[in-house]
Amino acid sequence: MEKRGWHHVYMAAKTLAILGVLGAVLLAALWLASFFLYASLRVNPLHAGIWGWLDAARAWHDGGLAKEGRRLAGSAIFGLLVAFGGPGLGLSALRSRSGHRRLYGSARFASDAEIRAAGLL
Repeated sequence: MEKRGWHHVYMAAKTLAILGVLGAVLLAALWLASFFLYASLRVNPLHAGIWGWLDAARAWHDGGLAKEGRRLAGSAIFGLLVAFGGPGLGLSALRSRSGHRRLYGSARFASDAEIRAAGLL
């Protein structure tokens, strides 16, 4: 296969990997939204499952949960923020810690050669 063909295979694999990661994060966001919704309704959130939020949204749309629209919206927003923001904050924290100078223990006295080079002696 020529070089151009491998480029297309690489780009297709990269696109599929990105779509897979986005799908996994969306499923995590849906589970987190269900978790937060059940916790706000004072139901055991470990029994929420992935489809709990969608079932509640359908019930709200059909009039079964008339006064729970704010809880649905809040749990969805919070689930999306945690699912997408959490890994991003973790990666930025890891990146910001690398490459910084040490805060403690990096101080030292100047040598005679450094003092003479600075013109202080």
